[in-house]
Amino acid sequence: MERSQRLARINALLQRRQGATMAQLIDELEVTRATINRDLALMKDQMNAPIQWDRRSGTYRLAEKNQCGPAFELPGLWLTPQQAYAFLTLQNMVEKIAPKLLGPFLDPIRGLLKRMLAEIGFEFYGLDKKVDIAMPAMPSLGDLDFSNLLEALVNDQKVRLTFITPAGEEKTLAGLPAKLRITPDQWLATLRPESGGEALAIDVGQIRKVVLLAGEVEEE
Repeated sequence: MERSQRLARINALLQRRQGATMAQLIDELEVTRATINRDLALMKDQMNAPIQWDRRSGTYRLAEKNQCGPAFELPGLWLTPQQAYAFLTLQNMVEKIAPKLLGPFLDPIRGLLKRMLAEIGFEFYGLDKKVDIAMPAMPSLGDLDFSNLLEALVNDQKVRLTFITPAGEEKTLAGLPAKLRITPDQWLATLRPESGGEALAIDVGQIRKVVLLAGEVEEE
């Protein structure tokens, strides 16, 4: 078992209300006491895991923080159950805005958090179903084109957009995406034309093609 797998398993065992004894950890992980001690020291000293030793019961467990329950591990991060649940709810809210784009990226962390909560018996209260987001659906733009638009936006990279104007004409324009704005009525992409002039707000739902171009548009 790799060390990362051992740490994840130790984390799960220490999340239990009863914690885990050294004998239980050794038996579960099939390693030596010295290895367990090194793993516990790493988790506590370098990852800030709130590990407590209960002398009376002879067990290790994760300490409670502000009465919020044991903590959870993400890479370099520890979350309480309430924080993990809040994060899941936030993911559900975000995915409602752009399910095709964000769903594949959110699924792995959602599954991890749900398993962690289930292991300690934390109940799901269905808060995500009680949050209604009055936002427009994601425009019917191809996943590749939408990904290209976001990549250009994040990396300040030029694109060539083919879109339908309000007059119903097809137009192709090169420039630098400056902003993606989601309003209650539509999605708008702000483009600074390579040829100069004022930035244009383009209805994302009217974009037909997004092609990444080499190089960047120089700042004025």
